[in-house]
Amino acid sequence: MIHQINRKILNSSIILICTFIIIHFSYYISQIQTKIDDINMFDEIDAIIVLTGDKNRIARGINILKNGSAQRLLISGVNEKISNTKIKNLYGVDVNSKKLFDCCIDIDRISTNTFENSRETYIWSKELGFRNLLIVTSHYHVPRVKLEFSRFFSQDALHYNSVDIINNISDISIELIRKVFFEYIKYSRTSLSLLIEI
Repeated sequence: MIHQINRKILNSSIILICTFIIIHFSYYISQIQTKIDDINMFDEIDAIIVLTGDKNRIARGINILKNGSAQRLLISGVNEKISNTKIKNLYGVDVNSKKLFDCCIDIDRISTNTFENSRETYIWSKELGFRNLLIVTSHYHVPRVKLEFSRFFSQDALHYNSVDIINNISDISIELIRKVFFEYIKYSRTSLSLLIEI
């Protein structure tokens, strides 16, 4: 009898945990941007923050800056082994881009994770007096970025632009599924740390 009760409790607990995970994962998925925001929407943006990690993020940020939608750009989380010259050679492909690197692009080499991105962005933006920021990152990264940046910023001050958008089923790959899965684990860890105020 006791054995049957324990089994029922165990089964119920497993069902509850699985249900919670499904709901939580669905909530995470619902926050992933499914379209690219028109850069003309960002007339009030003071500065752009590019969070390094995936390809196309830096190029997207520079293109938005060239469009005149912001005063300055911070590339956050650049590997210490990558020189400024190499970054300029990769992304300063025209005269206008090279001029931007000289006047309007800063590089953060301190950050090694999203929390540090948010902290260094806060310090940088406060020093320069920027209030409205555009964060450029990957679509599956946006939910965790919102959590980490909420430690330092009001969400009203932040806007987001995703570089890799899913337009149809053919855009989904094994690599993307793997990235989303591991990102969800990080998102869950961050959610828990904020919940218990760590």
